[in-house]
Order: sequence, then C-alpha cells, then structure tokens
Amino acid sequence: MCKDTFVNDAFDLYYEMVASGISPNVVTYTALIDGFCVVGKLEEALGLFKKMISENINPNVYTFNGLVDAFCKEGKIEEAKNVLNTMMEKDLKSDVVAYSSLMNGYCLVNEVFKAQSIFKTMAERELSYDVRSYNIMINEFCKMKMVDEAIKLFEEMPLKQIFPDVVTYHTLIDGLCKSGRLSYAMELVDEMDDRGEPPNIITYCPIVDVLCKNHDGVLSSGKSLPSCGLSFSNKAFSSSSKLSLFLNVIEPKELGTKAIESASLLVLALAFTPAEC
Repeated sequence: MCKDTFVNDAFDLYYEMVASGISPNVVTYTALIDGFCVVGKLEEALGLFKKMISENINPNVYTFNGLVDAFCKEGKIEEAKNVLNTMMEKDLKSDVVAYSSLMNGYCLVNEVFKAQSIFKTMAERELSYDVRSYNIMINEFCKMKMVDEAIKLFEEMPLKQIFPDVVTYHTLIDGLCKSGRLSYAMELVDEMDDRGEPPNIITYCPIVDVLCKNHDGVLSSGKSLPSCGLSFSNKAFSSSSKLSLFLNVIEPKELGTKAIESASLLVLALAFTPAEC
C-alpha cells in the first residue's frame, strides 16, 4: 500500500495491528516510513522513526536510506546528515545508496564541491560506487558547465567495472552539446548504439537543438550527421519552424536502416518535444 501512496490506509492498518495485540517490527515501521517519505510527509516519517527507537526496535539500513533520501530531496541536508550520524552510532555501515542520496541532496542545493567531497569519501571508506553515483556527479558537472570533469568521470567508469547506462549517455550528450562539443556528442551516440543502448528521441534532441541554433556554422563547415548518414542542403534554413527546418535540411547520403531510423527519431524529437528541444 505504501508504494502506491495509500499511506493513510497503511497507517490505519498499523493501528489495527497494535489494537489486536500484534507488535509491529522493523519491516512494518520501515514500510510506513518509506511510504510517508514517498508522499513528502517527513514529519510523520521522522515521528515513526523516533517511535520505533523508543520501542527498542532497531532501524535497519533500508530505514535510514529512505529517510536520508527523503530529506535530501527536500534540500534538508543537515537533517539527512543527522540521520546518517544516528546510523553510524548504531554501528550500521552507510552504503552507496545513502551516500548517493546525500550527494544528490548537495547537488540540489548547488553545492557541487560538497557533493564531490562525498563522492571521494565513498572511496576512502571503501564503498563501491554504482552507476547512480556517477550519474549524479556527471549530471551536476554538466549543469555547472564543468564538462571536462564530467568527461573524466565518464572515462573512469569502465576502469571500475561500472558501465554507463542510458541516463549517463543522455546526460553527457546534453552537456557536450550545450558546451559546443558536438563531435564528441556524436561519438557517444555511436558508442551507445554499439553497446546495445539504441539512441532515442531524448538522445537526439540536444543535438538537433545545436544544429538548428548554429545552422550557418554547420553549413559553412560542411558538417553532417555521421551517426545518421545525413547531410545538409542550402535551402534548409529559410523556415522559422524547427520542424520545417529539419524536414528541409536532410538529404540521405545512404538510406540504410540506421539512417532512416535516425531521421525518423530526429523528426519525432522536433515534432513532439518542442519545449525540450
């Protein structure tokens, strides 16, 4: 019930349990706390957390992780750190989930260097990174226009046997496009495809945005879309509409399956996600 946000019903059931003489355990409390966190009722979640401790029911790592994540999403970093400290006092080892949540919290309040410090602390405490940890930092570096730092992390991932997912690629491609590094972005599109992560509308949207905003430079340099097998015609940029612009701009060099699919995705990106492109 908690996962479906029927928290009030779950809480009523909790009271029925107590009234029937059935003692709630750590699983009961953790499920309720998680439910309240999901719907943003942090005071209720914290109240239950304190209640379970007062009843000598020891929270587990999942209980703490839910609270840390919820506080961080609300930008309440100090509260999240207090929960982590309580976790350590109870001899529970913080895991990658808790630290990633704390990193994300710092990023939400634009404290990128504190997030980076947490990232380094994880290594010092011999905690294994996961793809989410890297995605959080890569996203924040891209937002802060620190694309070189994002690239370093991206290139470090395989060395630690952590492989980029579609979120990693989309985040970095967007950051590269916004920093004017279109060629590298296009290389990542090819790499995605080679690794079995087919590019989609979200992949191409920032690329098309760059091409449309910088069409004069693209034409004069004779650049094309290497991943898509598309080139540009000089008549393309007479339209004010991005969609009309793109429909006029492509001249297939080789109409293979990849070219057709890529062209279709690009048109869809412009047609159905204009606010994002």
